[in-house]
Amino acid sequence: MELTSELAEELVHRGYESPDLDYKEKFDNSTGSWMEVAKDVYGMANHGGGYIVFGVQDATFKPIGMDQSFHIDSQTWADKFSKWIDGKINLTYLEYAGKVDGNAVKFPILYIHGSVSSLAIPKTDGIYNLPSGQPTIAFNRGIIYTRENTSTVSATGGEFWKLFVSLTKRTAQTTGSEGTPLEVISVLNRKAQPDVIEETLWFNLFPITELPDFIHVASTESRSPKDVYDHIREEFAKQGITKYDIPSFLLSDKKIYSFSPFDDMNPLTFCTDTQFPAIPTQEWLVDETKHQNLIKLLNYNLKDLCRKKRFYHDVKRDRYFIRYFDGPVPEITWKPYKSTSTRKLVFIRLSKEGNLLYCEHFGARMRFIILGGGIYLTIEPIRVLTEDGSNPLDQRWNTRISTKKNSWYHNNNYLYDVKLMLHILAGNREEIHFGNGQGRITVSILSINSKTNFGILNDLHAGGDFLDSLKSEPLEYQISYNDSQDDNPLTETSMEE
Repeated sequence: MELTSELAEELVHRGYESPDLDYKEKFDNSTGSWMEVAKDVYGMANHGGGYIVFGVQDATFKPIGMDQSFHIDSQTWADKFSKWIDGKINLTYLEYAGKVDGNAVKFPILYIHGSVSSLAIPKTDGIYNLPSGQPTIAFNRGIIYTRENTSTVSATGGEFWKLFVSLTKRTAQTTGSEGTPLEVISVLNRKAQPDVIEETLWFNLFPITELPDFIHVASTESRSPKDVYDHIREEFAKQGITKYDIPSFLLSDKKIYSFSPFDDMNPLTFCTDTQFPAIPTQEWLVDETKHQNLIKLLNYNLKDLCRKKRFYHDVKRDRYFIRYFDGPVPEITWKPYKSTSTRKLVFIRLSKEGNLLYCEHFGARMRFIILGGGIYLTIEPIRVLTEDGSNPLDQRWNTRISTKKNSWYHNNNYLYDVKLMLHILAGNREEIHFGNGQGRITVSILSINSKTNFGILNDLHAGGDFLDSLKSEPLEYQISYNDSQDDNPLTETSMEE
């Protein structure tokens, strides 16, 4: 279509944008301006053509014009846009002279012709620096852009095939050939490959960064954890002491093992006889036959910490969750990302008549594992359903409700729940601490991760990687909990396997 003064006048005053019309308020001849306009040029060329009018406000569509001294010849426009793609951009250019409030101004107008034989595909990333010095990107290498309503977007799925059909029709009309151009075949081959977009792949594995140097061992007459607790309780009762902390321990082969030394400050000393030389923890780590006992001892420390954080351990199903005993609903105030929010840890589901149907609890399956010579805490967030806040819901209803809810449970929900569990375990610290003194274990709240190029364009988290920053914020607890004594061991559970 010939770009005449009459058409230019109509475009300047049309008053709305469309897939084939885009307004730009200004153009400062910077690299950023060229690249941002180039993206729209590529989208219009692939879509079948369109106009870009400079000197019109984007939001109000009010013509304001540009200074009369502005001038760029049509060949410069075409050469500049073509340098970043394989192929060539064909365009027509007019600097339309008009008046705004009695002042003479210019309205530069580009008419981008529809692409022929080959789509306009960037061969390099359009990276430039903002005035602040921060790098940003206008377009991505290898991405096919098109127009959708008033925006330039990447073509995916069925939209790509529409572009392909339109391209072959335009090519046939222009060249007289009805065959598929080799350039188009090349595009199809490239499109079959994943987008070259780097994303972070997060794992729910959190490494131990500090492990006690020794495992202390002593003989004992106690044959069960209950014997240990009863004996210690009796000894402290004689002294009138009601508050005390028992370090985590492991009973095996008539011996008691603990990361805490058996000294006068350790209540486990009440239950020991002969003390043996401490075992370097590294010996158990490199000896695969000792891995099971090392993991048991670590998992007992995990259970003790969870109890202190008001989590109940469901031994049979190997899961932790907050129970509910009427009264205020357990909740936690925390800072998941940028703003503080309050999160309920138990949701009460009532019928229309106000009767309790079931309770939905925030929970997780957690355990330590040894992987590739390292030790990691794994966190698998789950939702636990109970009939009364404590006892599991009937299996049939559990399956039915869980299946329905899990269809809405996606990556971001999963990461959100992982982050919440990390905050609860870490408190207001940047790491998770198990045990005390020489028996302290430290776990990082930053999971292991890797980079991958199998990302999907336009499917990136808008605010950057969700787990990039995991510094814990101070937490406020309002959690109901039954403080009855709960045995320490995890015997006969899958956690021991």
